[in-house]
Amino acid sequence: AIIEKYQYTPNMAAKGLKTRRSNFVGVIVPDITNEFFAQIVQEIQNGLRAQGYMAFVCNTGEDEMVEREYMSMLGAVNLAGLIFVSGSTRTVENGLQDLPAIYIDRAPEMGNKDALVIESDNYGGARLAVQELYEKGCRRIACIHSAKVISTYSFRYSGYCDQLALYGLEAEEALHLKVEEISFSAARKAIGDLLDSGVLFDGIFCTTDWLALGAVAALEERGVRVPEEVKIVGFDDISVASLTAKPLTTIHQQTDVLGRTAAEEILRLIDGAPGRAQRIQIGVSLVRRQTT
Repeated sequence: AIIEKYQYTPNMAAKGLKTRRSNFVGVIVPDITNEFFAQIVQEIQNGLRAQGYMAFVCNTGEDEMVEREYMSMLGAVNLAGLIFVSGSTRTVENGLQDLPAIYIDRAPEMGNKDALVIESDNYGGARLAVQELYEKGCRRIACIHSAKVISTYSFRYSGYCDQLALYGLEAEEALHLKVEEISFSAARKAIGDLLDSGVLFDGIFCTTDWLALGAVAALEERGVRVPEEVKIVGFDDISVASLTAKPLTTIHQQTDVLGRTAAEEILRLIDGAPGRAQRIQIGVSLVRRQTT
C-alpha cells in the first residue's frame, strides 16, 4: 500500500551495486533502420520488459570500430547479459567474456565456439527458393549474395548449390554474383553487368529482398520481363516486398519468433539455467507472389 501511495520505484543502479547484477541487457545491432533488425530488437525489448529487464540498444552502423567503442563502454556498465543481433563475428571482449551472451542471425567466427546462436533456417530457405524457381521452369539459376564471409549467407549459398545438385544442375561460377554491400543499387549493378556479359540465365535467387528488388529493377530497365523471361526469389519478406509494383516472391523469416526466443533464452542464462542447445533454428516459409 505504501509503495502504491508514494509511487515508489527501486533505484536499479543502486540495486546493481549491491547484487552486482543490473536489469540491463546490452543489445548490439548493426543497423536499426533496417526493418529486419528493428523488428527483432522490438520483440527483444518487449520480452525483456515483461520480466523486469530493459534493453540497452547500441546501433553500430555496421562499423567495427563503433562496435568496439560500445563494447568498451558496456564494460563499465553492470550488465546482466548481451545479445548480438547480426553483429560482430567475434565473441565478446573487454571484460565481458563471462556475461551470458546470445548471437542472433550470425554465428561468431572467433572465440567461443559454444556460443548460443539463434537463427532462421537459412539453408532450408535457400533450397525452398531454388525449388520454386526450378518448378516454374528455370534451369539456369543465378545467385547473388554478400562477398563478406558471414554464416547467414554461407548457409544460403550452400542451400542453393545443394538444391541445384539435387536436380542435376551445376552452380556455375558465371552465375555466382558477389556484392560488397547488401543494397538495391549493388544488385542493380551486378545484374546489369551479368546482362552485359551475355551469360544466359532464367532465374535468380537473391539472398535478401533488397538484392531481389534491385535485380527486378535492373531487368525491367533492360526490357527483360519478370517473371515471363526471368523469375526471382528473395529472402526476408520485408514489408516493401509485398508493396512494390511487382510484389516479390520471397522466403519469410519469423522475426517475431527470433526476438522472443532471444529474450527467453538470455533470461534463462541470466538465471543460471543451462542453454538448451548451441544453435536454435527457426523455421522459414515460401511466400509466392508475382516475380515467379
